[in-house]
Amino acid sequence: MGRDLRLGKLAALGAACLGLAGCNSLSSSSPPPAANLYAAPSLSANQFVGPWGLASYHNEADRARTEKEAKAQCNRPYVIGKGPNGGLVMHLADQATPSELALKGAEGGRTYIGPTNEPAGGADDREVVDVSADSFTTRWVDPDTAQRYGTMIYVRCAGEAKEKAKKT
Repeated sequence: MGRDLRLGKLAALGAACLGLAGCNSLSSSSPPPAANLYAAPSLSANQFVGPWGLASYHNEADRARTEKEAKAQCNRPYVIGKGPNGGLVMHLADQATPSELALKGAEGGRTYIGPTNEPAGGADDREVVDVSADSFTTRWVDPDTAQRYGTMIYVRCAGEAKEKAKKT
């Protein structure tokens, strides 16, 4: 009788352990959701999708000339695509292959374009400093990258602004 009692207690203890292990696996089977690293941007990804003439400058006095140079680049446009997750398909600095980048909102209504896994204003981001229907201007956050690439002006290639207007 003592042996049967011990086997019964052992079986009950085993069943309790299995039950607790099952409960624990249910509560920790999915990781907690990732925290949002940035605010919603004030600009839409659709505003940036399409072919653009692209040029850059280092001195503000060169801005008007650089806008004309960007427009002249429409014979070889830089094409910004829409990513599968709603971001923009663009190149990061020093990267040969484009990747999907996020539009990131920040304090003061600022908008950044950069990797989705970094907070707004990160070293790989560029800040959108000016936007109109036909152009936008960005400045790299990282000082070294900004020195190498300058302030970048994107001018919408002819015909694209009219097509965008029809769709909206």
